[in-house]
Amino acid sequence: MIYMSREKALKILNEPNGPEKLAAKAEQAFEPAWALYIKENNAAAGAFLCRLAKQKKFREAMADKLCSADENARFCAMLLSDDAKLRKNTARLMGALEREADAPRLIDALGREQTRFVRPSIILSIGAIGGEEAKAFLDKYSVPAAKDESEKRHFAEETDALLSARRKLTKIAHHAFRALDTEYEFELRAPDRLVGSLLYDMEEEELEPYAHKGNSVFIKTKDIDKLMRLRSMQSILMPIARDMNASDAKQLLQCGRFMSEFFENCCDGEPPYGYRIELRGEVKDRAAQSRAIAAVIDSEKLVNAPSDYEAELIFEINEQGRADAFLQPTVFCDDRFTYRTEALPASIHPATAAAVLRYAMEHMKVNARVLDPCCGSGTLLIEREKLAPAASLTGVDIAHRAIDIARKNAENAGSKAKFICNDMLRFEAKRPYDEIVANLPFGNRVGTHANNERLYAGLLDRLPQWLNEDGVAILYTMEFTLLKKLIRERPKLKLVTETRTEAGGLMPGIFIIKLK
Repeated sequence: MIYMSREKALKILNEPNGPEKLAAKAEQAFEPAWALYIKENNAAAGAFLCRLAKQKKFREAMADKLCSADENARFCAMLLSDDAKLRKNTARLMGALEREADAPRLIDALGREQTRFVRPSIILSIGAIGGEEAKAFLDKYSVPAAKDESEKRHFAEETDALLSARRKLTKIAHHAFRALDTEYEFELRAPDRLVGSLLYDMEEEELEPYAHKGNSVFIKTKDIDKLMRLRSMQSILMPIARDMNASDAKQLLQCGRFMSEFFENCCDGEPPYGYRIELRGEVKDRAAQSRAIAAVIDSEKLVNAPSDYEAELIFEINEQGRADAFLQPTVFCDDRFTYRTEALPASIHPATAAAVLRYAMEHMKVNARVLDPCCGSGTLLIEREKLAPAASLTGVDIAHRAIDIARKNAENAGSKAKFICNDMLRFEAKRPYDEIVANLPFGNRVGTHANNERLYAGLLDRLPQWLNEDGVAILYTMEFTLLKKLIRERPKLKLVTETRTEAGGLMPGIFIIKLK
C-alpha cells in the first residue's frame, strides 16, 4: 500500500469539507491522518478518523495503534485538550472503539467539560462503551439547564444524547400479549371510502360498533381475536386523548400511564416497555417535538426505542396544533397478511385488496373461475380466495420476478392460485372466467400514461373473450378518467358502478364492469 504524504493529507483536511473529501481515499490517508491526529493533535484529522471508525477494519487498526503505551497516553490526553473540537472527536473515537477503560475517563471529562456542543458526544460515547459504571452514572446524570437563549439548542441536543445513551444501556425484553383484561375502546380504520367493507366484516364476526364516521369505526370490546380477523381493517388504534396539547406535560404523562398500564395488565414480562413516537400532520420540527415528548414520558417503565418498540404512540395533529393521541400496540397477533413475505413497489396493500373485493362481493359468486391479468405479487387473488371459495384462480404477469413472488406468497397462504408469465395482451383464455380482478398499472409508479392508454384499451377489448355472459370485471386504477372514457367507447361493456378512494396520497378508483 502506497500511503499519502502527511503534507498532502493536511492540505486536503484544511480545505472546506476536508474530512469528507479525504474519505474517498481512506486506505491511503489512514496512516498520515493518524499521525496528524496523535502527534500533532489535528482536530480535522480526528474528524476524518471518526468517519473511518464506522468500518470494522479501521476500528481494529486504531485499536492496534493504541496498544502502544505512548500512543494510548497521547490519545487519552487529548480528551483534556484546550481545543474543543479535538476533545469532541476524541470522545467520539472512544465511543467507537468501546474500550471499557475509557468509560471512567469520559465520565471525568464530562464533569470538566464547559463547552456545551462537546457534551453530547461524550454522553453518547459513555452509552456506547456501557458497563455498570456507565449505566449508574447516566441513570443519575441530569442535563444542566440552558443559561440563556443561545444554549437552548445545545440543551436539547444534550438531552437527546442522554436519552439515546440510556436507551443503549437499557435491555428491552419483548413481551408476550396475554389478553385484554377489560373492554377497551378501539378506533378501526378502513381504506379510504371503503368503511362499508369493514362494517360488513364486523357483522360477520358479530362485532357491534357503537359508531362510525368517515373511514373510522368505533367499538368497545375485549375480543382482540375477532378484531384481528377483520381483513378490511387497515389499522387498529386505541384512543388515549382527544383534542389535547401535545406539549402539555400533564397530558403527556397521561399518555404514558395509559401505555404502561396496558402493558402491565395485558402482557407477560417486566418493564421497561419500548415504544416509538409518530407525529402525523403539520409539524415544524418533528425531531425536536419527539425529543420533547420522550423527555416527559420516558421512565423506568417506558423507553423511547424507535428501533426496538412494541407500541407506537401516535399524535394526529390538526391545523390548530391540537392532537388526538392513540396507542397502536404491535404485540397483538396480526397474522392476516403474513403470507405476503415479498411484494413489488406498486403492490396493492392487502387490507385495501380485501376491502375492494368486499365492496364488489354482491357481483361475485361461489366457486367462480377468477383471472387477474396483471397479478403482480398475487395479493388480489389470494384475498379473493379468502373472501369466498373459488373453483380456480389464475394470475398473469409479464414480469418473471412478479410471478416468482406471487407463487411464493400463494404457497405461504396455502392458496391454489396458479401463475403464468405472459403479456396479458397476448393471453388467450381457454374457457371464459366468471371474474376478472386487477390492480392496473397507475402510470406514475409503474408504466406511463401513454403505455396505459394502449394497455387499458387492450384489456377492455379482451373482456368479451375472457368473461362469461354474466361475468364481472373488478378493476382498481389511478387512471380513473382514462378508463372511464375507454369503457364508454366500447358498446359491448357496461359500467355497473364506480367509486374513488385514496391510497398513499393517490386517488385511485374502483370500477365494476359487465358485458351488455
